[in-house]
Amino acid sequence: MNNEAETLDSQQTEQLLEELMASQDFPALSSTIIQINQLVGSDDSHTDELTRVILRDNSLTNKLLRLVNSVHYAQFGGRNISTISRAVVILGFDTIRDAALTLMLFEHLNNNSQAQILKGEALESFYCGVLGRMVARPLGVRDTEEGFIGAMFRSLGRLMARFYFFERTEHIHSLMENEGLDESAATRRVLGTTYDQLGLAIGRFWHLPPGLIQSITPLPPGPAPRPTTPEDRLQAASNLARDLYQIAAAEITDGERLTRLKALGSRYASVGEVQPNVLYEAMMKAAEEVQKESATLQASINNSAMLRRLLGENAENAGDADAIAQRLDASKLDDIVLPEIDADTATDPMTVLAAGLQDLTDALMSNTKITDILHLLLEVFYRTGCFDRVMIAVLDRQGQFLSGRSGFGKNIDSAIAAFRVSATASIDAFSAAVAQGVDIMISDTRADNIRSRIPAWHSSQVNARAFLLLPIVVNKKPIGLIYLDRDASPIELDPPVLNMMKLLRNQALLAFKQK
Repeated sequence: MNNEAETLDSQQTEQLLEELMASQDFPALSSTIIQINQLVGSDDSHTDELTRVILRDNSLTNKLLRLVNSVHYAQFGGRNISTISRAVVILGFDTIRDAALTLMLFEHLNNNSQAQILKGEALESFYCGVLGRMVARPLGVRDTEEGFIGAMFRSLGRLMARFYFFERTEHIHSLMENEGLDESAATRRVLGTTYDQLGLAIGRFWHLPPGLIQSITPLPPGPAPRPTTPEDRLQAASNLARDLYQIAAAEITDGERLTRLKALGSRYASVGEVQPNVLYEAMMKAAEEVQKESATLQASINNSAMLRRLLGENAENAGDADAIAQRLDASKLDDIVLPEIDADTATDPMTVLAAGLQDLTDALMSNTKITDILHLLLEVFYRTGCFDRVMIAVLDRQGQFLSGRSGFGKNIDSAIAAFRVSATASIDAFSAAVAQGVDIMISDTRADNIRSRIPAWHSSQVNARAFLLLPIVVNKKPIGLIYLDRDASPIELDPPVLNMMKLLRNQALLAFKQK
């Protein structure tokens, strides 16, 4: 493409991005994705912040926990994972970030008048991601999950165009059908740019990591260049997955497919050895994996003619008529997706606490860092739905004060910054809980007989109506203080719930004793 055409593409892409920003829901989606992508790295504070962003959306939290306990991810985690904090420790920061981005994209595409069509296309994008995971290792990509997210987001521009510019994309499809234009030419005629350029513009706007931006960048025509960096290999894997998906989507004869698979293997020969039979096997196995995960994603295989065809072909190749019938029955069952966690179940404190206790026990047995133990504990308490804020303060190096360390909830950053409790003098309710090692519940901070016991930092920066204090004391020495509050109403906890919370706190004590 010449410079003039590239400039025109860029201008048109910017105009489309402006249209997206003027839409009703794209800015909100973008804001959350940008927050997640700005948390680059995997140190303690970033893990805490990523968990906070995810916990703001209860639906995303529940779906993400389902996903990390699904067939693929379960092999890494062992027993069921019930907290985002534990998922980050086991699967890694980047994996959870990528899984969250995947689910957010799916959730977003569901909220549309063309939801059924888009669900099918989103499933095919997920299929492309699975292909990326499968071809990553033969191409020398160390982290196969990077292969997944890179290949899935390779279709980002097309998916976003289908969602926001549906009528225009239908016109593009019509030009391809009736005038024989390829996708790039048809897209340029209608949108003034390509889906690929739109996807890259959105990716940069969302602050996707540089490696991911490179991976969703199309390779030039002809033989793929020999990779010299890990990012080059990831880009090759994403593009190979996209090319393989296009072969899978094409309704062609077996002979034509074999010819295309051979050509594809030749195109990527300088990157890695990918024989036609290996590519064909990946194409078929990926369809089966998507079928297994479709319920978790709350999307039906029936929405994609391509996936139905591949699954039927798998059954036929098995040479078993009963297998064909079973697969057809299975595809019908895909309409019966796993139900949303019922509101009563999602916020039932005992259910959340019991699952959290198992996570906490597993974490202790695997010698998880104390910081991660505390993140997990706070997340469990927050997800009970009983509190507006949960925080923990830990003892400073001088042993004089307990200062705010981390937490979840409303205006949490300013609350953590203000949280400061004396470890040496009993001057208010907070320092009394620490000094005496007793749990304290304050039902009304504005009551006449209580107001004088509330520290100034709490009244000015937090000002919650009720709070619960759970000190962490080891060998009569205060180590930390857990704070949980309600802004405008009393804290109502059944005795079994409060006892379970104390049991969790006592389990966390073991982490300090082990150190």
